[in-house]
Amino acid sequence: MIVSSKGRYALRVMVALAQRSDGNYIPLKEIAESEGISRKYLESIMTILSKADFVDASHGKNGGHSLLFFFFCG
Repeated sequence: MIVSSKGRYALRVMVALAQRSDGNYIPLKEIAESEGISRKYLESIMTILSKADFVDASHGKNGGHSLLFFFFCG
């Protein structure tokens, strides 16, 4: 299976958000620096992840991104 570079970066970002899931939002700048991804490229990835309901975005002073968790009952 071939995964695009955008897909690989998206997975890296979601893993990084999961590892730092303390309930706070992480600023985009901080994610970009820690993962070595350009901020502009990361913005496009986060837009896709946000529209797909994988991450939540918050604006303002304490804003940033956070991983959404879903619990499935079967």
